[in-house]
Amino acid sequence: MSKFLTSTALHDVIYDIIWDAEQTLLIVSPFIKLDDYFKEIFTKHKNNPKLHIVIVFGKNETERSKSLNSNDFTFFKEFSNISIIYVPTLHAKYYGNERKGVITSINLYDYSFKNNIEFGVFHEQGFLNNLSTKADQEAWNFCMDMAYEGEAVFIKRPVYEKKKFVVNLGKNYVKSDVLLDQTDTLNKTLLRNKKEYRIAKLDEFPDEITLGSEKSERPRRETFAETPNSATTNNHTGYCIRTGTEIPFNPEQPFSYMAWKTWAQFENYDFAESYCHRTGKESFGKTSMRNPILNDNYKNYG
Repeated sequence: MSKFLTSTALHDVIYDIIWDAEQTLLIVSPFIKLDDYFKEIFTKHKNNPKLHIVIVFGKNETERSKSLNSNDFTFFKEFSNISIIYVPTLHAKYYGNERKGVITSINLYDYSFKNNIEFGVFHEQGFLNNLSTKADQEAWNFCMDMAYEGEAVFIKRPVYEKKKFVVNLGKNYVKSDVLLDQTDTLNKTLLRNKKEYRIAKLDEFPDEITLGSEKSERPRRETFAETPNSATTNNHTGYCIRTGTEIPFNPEQPFSYMAWKTWAQFENYDFAESYCHRTGKESFGKTSMRNPILNDNYKNYG
């Protein structure tokens, strides 16, 4: 169900989206400036390693601190499981968790909440059940794709210890490790041709860390070499059914790695996708994870 909201009603659903998040909290806002109330509702999640907070900010390429100041950046760095992503051309705003989302005009900026006329379209009971509309899920997917395409500036992940001598009883949270900290990029102009500066991407980092595990090479962004069921069925070239990019042909994994990460947030096998895995032709919503190849191409399959 979707609702058009403005004023206090819009503010309240954004507060609720932040407060009620349990698995993933996605914040997309070009400008971020937190007052004490924002910090209070975010702080609920500060020591919760089960919640992955994804912050996407943008604009002000030459002085990023105008989009996310150093005080708020430091505040977010204290959280147990967080990714902070920079997208220089960002102008859109979106707030979502695993059940609710809002496409809106309002920045996560205290002045905007107190002084501006803003509005948004809110949807709930979304993402994880059949009540979601295609537009709701597309908004989430688009924003997650944007996060994976953007420049990672800070990554912190939970570290777990597997329980010994006990079967199927989970793991113990031990601590959180900082895997990337590009704090310096917040305060100065970057020279892209400097060899020592490398733009990191979100999919280069694990979702969590197992204590004592050996470091292993992460899969490349457009391959499934180290993901389950990733063996290709033959040497043919295939196409990602969401982005159309070339990947190994494998109907059991018809996504690029980045697209698979966003699909895996909901695992909707019937969500309408855009391309045929076999040919790369536009499918106009007729392909999905369950049926990645257009019907008229199955005769050529294998």
